[in-house]
Amino acid sequence: METVKSKGKLVIIGGAEEKHREGHMEILKVIARHAERHGGKLTVVTAATQYPEELAATYKKVFNKLGISKVENLDIRTRKDAQAEENIKKIDGSAVMFFTGGDQLRITSQIGDSPVFRCMRDRYYAGALIAGTSAGAAAMPETMLIAGQGDESNRLDALDMAPGLGFLPDTVIDSHFAQRGRMGRLLGAVAQNPKNLGLGIDEDTALQFYDLEEFEVIGSGAVYVVDGSGVTFSNLSDKQAEDVLCVYDVKLHVLSRGNRFDMVNRRPIYALKEDSSSVKSESK
Repeated sequence: METVKSKGKLVIIGGAEEKHREGHMEILKVIARHAERHGGKLTVVTAATQYPEELAATYKKVFNKLGISKVENLDIRTRKDAQAEENIKKIDGSAVMFFTGGDQLRITSQIGDSPVFRCMRDRYYAGALIAGTSAGAAAMPETMLIAGQGDESNRLDALDMAPGLGFLPDTVIDSHFAQRGRMGRLLGAVAQNPKNLGLGIDEDTALQFYDLEEFEVIGSGAVYVVDGSGVTFSNLSDKQAEDVLCVYDVKLHVLSRGNRFDMVNRRPIYALKEDSSSVKSESK
């Protein structure tokens, strides 16, 4: 997996992160700490939602409670909004840019490759944190899942993909994972291009990236890593569109709080250490 070095950080959330019980807001506390340490300004990006004012008010209240006083709302409704100087200024100086849930296609279609997006990317490369929940999480990779049945075996014609924002290369992300039974559609997404590592994230669970080569799981649920690099067969090109997906030799890892994953070697960190120890003991 090729990566682009960046001083920026990513927190990618599976949706429905805890916002109300103060002692349980593990994920949002991580985001607030980053804002506090890097200038204090946090921008909530509500481009994905149809209820921007309500959602912005909710997050402003939560982050204020967590000690962040500079919380600004960036609401992009049109491509013209994404070119406006006043909206670019909202991004400038932000320590955190937080993408809310909604419809991920609204994020990419209205913000992608706009002056606002380019300012976000510059802030990210300079060390800012970009966080996204639900649709905001799905939009982070180069390839984005936008539709597909989540409660039954994946049919070949049921999956829709689109280009994402590109902050995380060679991946595809699905949120609300266990809660909405989305294993079938993540398998389908990986089968379409096994180069992409599939990351299924439960609600109130997040991936905290230290760089683009490693993440740690935070929150109360699980993360499912679907690795298709060893696939020996799939029926994507052989069968009719209404047929159910068939794929062989997929590798699955299930991670929980505190587990780390090496994106380069596609292995849990502890497994790499065990493999190394095993090789050393065999060589003695």
